[in-house]
Amino acid sequence: MASIFGVCRLPRGPLAAALALVFCGALPGCASLARPPATGASAPAAAVGPDAAGSVANLPDSAAAEALPDVDLTSELLYRLVFAEIALQRGEPGPAYGELMRVASQTRDPRVARRATEVAMASRALPQALEAAELWHKLAPSDLEAEQSYSSLLVANGHHEQARPLLERQIAQSANPIETLDRLQRVLAHSPEPAQGYVVLNRIAQRYLNDPATAFDAQLIVARGARAAGNNADAVAHARAAMALRPDSESGVIAVAQLLVEGGKAAAPAAGAPAEPETKAAGSVGAHAEAAAILAQFLQAHPEAIDARLVYARVLVGADRLEEAQQQFEDLLRRAPQNPDSLFALGVLALEAERFADARKYLERYIDALGASSGHDMDLVYMNMSRVAEGERRFDEALEWLRKVRGPDQAAAARQREAFILGHLNRADEGMKLLQQLPGDTLEERTQRLLLQGQLLRDAHRYQESYDLLDQALRSSPDDSGLLYETAMSAERLDRIDVMESRLRRLLALHPDYAHAYNALGYSLADRNIRLQEAYQLIDHALTLSPDDGFIVDSMGWVQYRLGNLTAARAALTRAFRLKADPDVAAHLGEVLWAMGDHSGARTLLLDAQRRDGDSDTLRETLQRLNIQP
Repeated sequence: MASIFGVCRLPRGPLAAALALVFCGALPGCASLARPPATGASAPAAAVGPDAAGSVANLPDSAAAEALPDVDLTSELLYRLVFAEIALQRGEPGPAYGELMRVASQTRDPRVARRATEVAMASRALPQALEAAELWHKLAPSDLEAEQSYSSLLVANGHHEQARPLLERQIAQSANPIETLDRLQRVLAHSPEPAQGYVVLNRIAQRYLNDPATAFDAQLIVARGARAAGNNADAVAHARAAMALRPDSESGVIAVAQLLVEGGKAAAPAAGAPAEPETKAAGSVGAHAEAAAILAQFLQAHPEAIDARLVYARVLVGADRLEEAQQQFEDLLRRAPQNPDSLFALGVLALEAERFADARKYLERYIDALGASSGHDMDLVYMNMSRVAEGERRFDEALEWLRKVRGPDQAAAARQREAFILGHLNRADEGMKLLQQLPGDTLEERTQRLLLQGQLLRDAHRYQESYDLLDQALRSSPDDSGLLYETAMSAERLDRIDVMESRLRRLLALHPDYAHAYNALGYSLADRNIRLQEAYQLIDHALTLSPDDGFIVDSMGWVQYRLGNLTAARAALTRAFRLKADPDVAAHLGEVLWAMGDHSGARTLLLDAQRRDGDSDTLRETLQRLNIQP
């Protein structure tokens, strides 16, 4: 070949050399069509992935060897191939795709059609990717990779029935049909119409559901497909069928439990949204209870089942059965002392209970267990370590942990926490400025920012400023649950009980299962020693909604004290302090112990709480009233 632009003819198609030159050698970074690409971002369509609309997961390279066309490599043809790649380099995928499709149609070379598929997929242009993949499959009908890409793109474009024969053939020709069925379930789950994908999955899976050798795995696969389609009843039914086939299967029991919980889970609030009611719908509560019962029964027969116990502990957390969850995580830790999941969970549970020394111990062990080069995202760990340091009143250390946070997911939360730590350092104005820099492009973001500012002002004892700020925002959004709750709390600090009660009752009319609204109203009445029977009823209802919430258990103990039921008060407050070692809870328990004649126990408890956190108004007033001094 005298010139690279000369006309030549080589065995099995000189286009192969040109493709290698253009797609691999001449333009660095371009994928090669002269050989199968390595797994990477430029691989062709295979399965629509969960991470982004239109993204794909890679499939194994095809083992099929197609007969390649014998094509004259003219200077014009080479120019068109180079033009396509240069267009890509310039960020112009449209012209590149069009030229590649024209070349593929003219030359009948499947490698060019494959390249066109890659270009369309990189641009998330699913219809064009389907067009290219169809041509690729037509030009290389025995190429498994081409068929898989084509069928997956049919699904991604909503052509489920057209894809079904291809999917059935892929399973039939597979050496491991169940493995292939599992892959296809993920493909179908991420189609634009998951319900239609589930219909196709069900039809494809029937022979495997009816075969004793594959029924267990097939039931679990179809259960996941039903869940992805939002068909919770079918998901649970298939998972139960799998568990019935193998009642001693840990994976089967876990699948049933997870599908029960996921099916009963309420929609998650948008990121950064104001606090919403924390209680669960009745269906979700029932689902958590049933999942917990199934796992508990399995663990009685299989106490060494680590994975099942871990899921059981998480289900208990989801059901707000925190004491039981802690017991399960401690059991896991005894069986596997360096288990990171158990260490992290126990650290967070201790942190929520304000047992800061225990939280530090567990979280430091978690960091050691992961190792310095674990590759884990540590931002959440840094956030929790900051909370530990803050709880121990090591505010400089808390700021150091927060400044380690780098990822965008936790960055806003880190700045929020930094603002509140500045408030602890009597630098509330600096904290307010930090909060004002948070995103505020949407109404939701602006409301969240105002809620945080109101809380910071209230923590700084600037109650009127807090109330005025939140009340003004509430006028524009009168039914916002976060604003209703927070204005009520600020009104309570101003002793405007009528305003507090009206806001909380409005909130309860909107959200009848908002446990903390019942608790806030009941506690305020009990703390003022008024309407005690009504206060008891409010707190008792809150406790039925959230039985392991330390603050609500504390309120029950306090109203029992106001009613004169000292034994019941001590029992409730002892449990509350175990759940939430908060200085206010310590103050209440200390006062009850003092009233029951245990002055030594009360003194020890209250002074210890003062050493840990002397900023609590309730604790300070209790110490003054009982004339307890260090």
